[in-house]
Amino acid sequence: MVVLQAQSQPRFFFTAKQCRDSVSQQLKQQVDRTIALPLHDSTYQRWMGAYWAMELMLYQPSGYEQLIPVQIAMLPKTGPGFQRAFMEMLYTLYLNRYDAELKVILPQLKSDKVKAMVLEYLSASGTTPIVSTDPTFTRSSYYPLYQYQRSKKEQALPSRNDFLHSSFLPGQTVLCSFQSTDRNNPGYLMIRLADGTWMKNEQGEELRFPQLARSISNLPFYLTNGNTPQGLYKITGVDTSDNNWIGPTTNLQMILPFEKNASDFFGTDTSFENYYSLLLGHHLQRFTGLKESYWAGKMGRTEIIAHGTTIDPEYYKHQLYYPNTPSLGCLCSPEIWNENGERIYSAQAQWMGYIVNKRLQPSYLIVAELIDF
Repeated sequence: MVVLQAQSQPRFFFTAKQCRDSVSQQLKQQVDRTIALPLHDSTYQRWMGAYWAMELMLYQPSGYEQLIPVQIAMLPKTGPGFQRAFMEMLYTLYLNRYDAELKVILPQLKSDKVKAMVLEYLSASGTTPIVSTDPTFTRSSYYPLYQYQRSKKEQALPSRNDFLHSSFLPGQTVLCSFQSTDRNNPGYLMIRLADGTWMKNEQGEELRFPQLARSISNLPFYLTNGNTPQGLYKITGVDTSDNNWIGPTTNLQMILPFEKNASDFFGTDTSFENYYSLLLGHHLQRFTGLKESYWAGKMGRTEIIAHGTTIDPEYYKHQLYYPNTPSLGCLCSPEIWNENGERIYSAQAQWMGYIVNKRLQPSYLIVAELIDF
């Protein structure tokens, strides 16, 4: 059992208007200077940094689009790390525009992960290339998950009250992050108590706390920096981040199955998939999507936590999820900071506070897309 203790950190200079404006200006200058550079071994790191900044701010620099076809043609000659960064940026900012160019280079790519990213990019515009002629990819662990993505719309979804079933972690408090199948729509966190009921406020109303499970890229769950996978996470404690973009509000630390050591999630049991199914209980086992965290952990995804945010929400003012701010795949609860850098609202602090004040000690969090969202 993990003991959770929250801390209050109501002021953070990184969120002050003066600092936000300065950081945004610096990042845009970094991007604008980088796109004037040739794409070469000596500039790869600068380009990758620029791609990250473009994603963060949803910034499409003037004149860059004419360079994209050239960079796509050069992609097979670059390393897999650069290819992944480029494709993440392209999926985030320029979806449905470069299908023809990507289909040309797809057979030349050596990384199965990057091939999956290209295939997901093409799939977003309704293009599904024949991959059976690529035995290397079809034998990889990415192929069945790529196929699973194609069938997700046919998968049965649970309802909210399915998580009150007595076979699901009986006698335990569980954090339930409920989401839409469209991750542009912010979800919410509820607390299922050990007696099998939802936590309520003093007025007897079920408590819901806003929580976004969308990554900035909106890539599928099994890819690095993709959306938060559905399924179980084991809670390992709390922490205060030293990452300025996450901020000082107490966050919830979690691990996926197979993250670090398998024993951290499964203990001494080595029948991993059976153990995971037993945790879900016989009622929830039938919902295939609840196994995504298991698959994502096997694919190597790590460091998915539940945290607040200091990212300027104005980057996303035209997005459906505004004023929430997306992450790199974590669960992100909205926070509002005023121009002086004072935290004036925090959904993250609210739900963490309920857990601590009620002395609840949940061992698991589950993410689930609902039919009755």
